[in-house]
Amino acid sequence: MKTLTYLINLDGSDQRLRGASEQLNSIDWPFERVSAFDGRGKSLSSFEDYDDSQTRKNLGRSLLSSEIGCYLSHYKCAQQFLETDADILVVLEDDMKMADSFKPVIDQTLAYLNANPDLDWYLVNIAAKKKKFAKDITEFDEHTLWHAYYFPIRGLGLIWSRKGAEEFIKQGKPISMPVDIFFQRWLNQNGKGLGVWPAVISPMGLDSDILGTQASQKISRKEKEGRDGSYNIKKHKRMLQDKAAAVKHLYLNK
Repeated sequence: MKTLTYLINLDGSDQRLRGASEQLNSIDWPFERVSAFDGRGKSLSSFEDYDDSQTRKNLGRSLLSSEIGCYLSHYKCAQQFLETDADILVVLEDDMKMADSFKPVIDQTLAYLNANPDLDWYLVNIAAKKKKFAKDITEFDEHTLWHAYYFPIRGLGLIWSRKGAEEFIKQGKPISMPVDIFFQRWLNQNGKGLGVWPAVISPMGLDSDILGTQASQKISRKEKEGRDGSYNIKKHKRMLQDKAAAVKHLYLNK
C-alpha cells in the first residue's frame, strides 16, 4: 500500500510551513507541500465553479472568496493524488498540532485499512472535535477507528481512499458550501466516513491565512457573509437533515 501526505500551505506563509514541517520531520514522516489556492480578495464572479444562487439556498449567505480558495485547495489535493499511483492520501493543513500519538496511531490505522479491503470508506477525519452517531470498528493505543455517520466538521487532518477522492472530484463541483460542510453533508448521506478518536491532529490556534482572518483584515462576520434572514433557519434545517441521515446509517448498521 502506497501512502502520500500533502501539506496545504499558502505561498508566503513561511512561518506556518516551518512549524508544520518541523513536526513532520521530527517523526520522519515524508510529505509534499501543496500550494494552497489563494482566494482572498477575489470577486465571487471570478470563480467559474462557484454557484452563488445555490449557495444562498443552502446556507442563506454567499461564501467568502477565501472559503472558495480553501475548498479549491482540498479539491486540488484530491486531483493531484489521483494523478499518482498511491493508494491512500493523508491531507494536513499547516495550522496543525500533532499529538504524540500521531505516528503510531496513523501507522496502525493505515495498516488496518490495508488489511481490510472490504471496509467501504471514502474519508477518515483524524482531527475530530466531537464523536457522535458513531460505531466503533477497532481500537489501538487507546484510540478508536469508527464509522463517523455524523462526519466531523473539522478538515484539519484527513485520510483519503482513491475511491473517495474519485467521488469527490465527480461530485464536488459546482461549489455551493464550505468544504468542511460539503464533506459532512456528503458523507452523512452515503455513510462512508470514518474517524479516529481521540483526534491526533488539533488546531495550532493561529489565524487562518487561507481564510484571511488576520486581525488587520477582520470585519464583522455578518458583513462578510452577507447573511439573509433565513441563515439560522437553513443552518438548523441542514443540521437536522444531517442528524437524520446519521441516525439512519447507525440504525441500519447495528
